[in-house]
Formats: sequence, C-alpha cells, structure tokens
Amino acid sequence: MDKILKVAKRLKTFTLEDIVMFCAIDTNTAGTFLQKSENIKPCGNKFEYIETAKAKDTFKIIDKNIPCKNSDITVTDACISFLNVSQSRNIKQNTVKAYKTFINAHIIPYFKGFVLKDITVSDVESFRKCMQHKQISERRIKNILTLLNQIIKHFQNEGYIDKTCIFEVKRIANIPKRQIQILTPEQLTQLFKITNKKYPYLTLIIQNLITLKQPLNTILTGSEQEKKSLKRKIRKDFYKIKRELDLTNYIFDDLRFSNFV
Repeated sequence: MDKILKVAKRLKTFTLEDIVMFCAIDTNTAGTFLQKSENIKPCGNKFEYIETAKAKDTFKIIDKNIPCKNSDITVTDACISFLNVSQSRNIKQNTVKAYKTFINAHIIPYFKGFVLKDITVSDVESFRKCMQHKQISERRIKNILTLLNQIIKHFQNEGYIDKTCIFEVKRIANIPKRQIQILTPEQLTQLFKITNKKYPYLTLIIQNLITLKQPLNTILTGSEQEKKSLKRKIRKDFYKIKRELDLTNYIFDDLRFSNFV
C-alpha cells in the first residue's frame, strides 16, 4: 500500500476514483485503505493527505551489560595492569607510589599463588589477620585492604571476573594516630655506635636531622633520582638498626625530635 500513500502525498487532495486509476487497484481495497490510514482524512466528497509528524526520541537506551570474560588473570598480573591504568589517569604521583608499595610489599606476596577470580571474602579476612600478626598498623592495613578492594572492583566492572567477592572496608573504631617516639639518651648513644661502625654515611644524616629538625626529604641534597636511591638505602639499613635496637614501631623521621645529650 506504499504506492497509495505516494500517490496521495503527491496529489494532496483526491477522490477514490483518482486512487483507483493512478494505482491500478480495485475500488474495495482502495476504499478500505483510505478509511484506515492515519495519513488520509475525509474532506467532503474527497480525501486529503496529511503528513503526520514522527515523534523524535529525546533519549535512547544503551546496553551497558558487559559479558563476563571470566578471565584467569592472576593477582600479580591484575595488580600490574591496575598500576598501569592508575598511572594513565589523573592520579597524584604520591598516590601511585603508595599503591606500588602496598602491592609489592603486601598484596602480591600474600596472593601471588591466587587467580583473581578465586579470591573470596574469607581470603581477604585471612589476609587482614596475617597483616595484624606482622604488627602492621591498623591504619596501614585499612589502606591496603581498600586498595585490594579497588583492584577487585576494577576487574569486576570491566567484565573480567564475576562479582563473587564484594566487600567493604568499614571502620568500627577510631584508629589512634601513631605517636612520635623519642629515643632515650642511652638509645641515641647506642644508635650512633652502630652507625659509626656499620653505616658511617648515616651518622652525618642523623646529626643533620636532629640539628635542623627537618624531615629527611628536606635535608637530603642531589637530584630527585639520587634522593630516591639514597632513601631506599636508608630504609633498608635503618630497618636492620631498628631490629638491633628493638625499635618495632619507629620511623626514621622520628629522629628529628631527638636531642643531643
């Protein structure tokens, strides 16, 4: 019946006989169509073609369902991929550095034998208890678990794994701020004995730290790369010193609050 509409549109006003003649169609079929068509209205003893405006869509439905790839990606590979994504986004460099530390020091060592899709909330709880056993601060544990949750959610939202491990890291008690620790005169004397004997380069750095009362990053000189390399060496050596002096929850920058005897 498209032919009838084309003829009617061209003629604008017409009779039943016009349609029968121009469309070469029988009278009954033409009459039935003209009576039922939304575009054709009776006008006296004739018919008139009326263009009906089509409603314009102001929005559309977009299918956002992502078929799950159910990937066998390992936790290690997932962490590396997540770091790459984080670096490509507008995330602060210090935040990315914190991510790297948490991933390399805690998440990968614990979950290195895991496939990401196999991690359960029970595994996450065991991970938390393991960190507590290592006497990692509650604040740091919370940040590590929050990052792990981000990684899992990222791959769930991207459709790599099913949403079988959904959890929330919720504080149920205030985490006390870490107290600054000040060495006793005896501990400070012992500290210098160790550095003078085993780590002489640290002696001058510690002396400047105590004298200037400034954070380590402020008193170090050289390029950023040189500072970064030296800080890694200091952390490694100072960790050994802490074990020797039995300073479990002590950080290097606490030394700036000490005083020479």
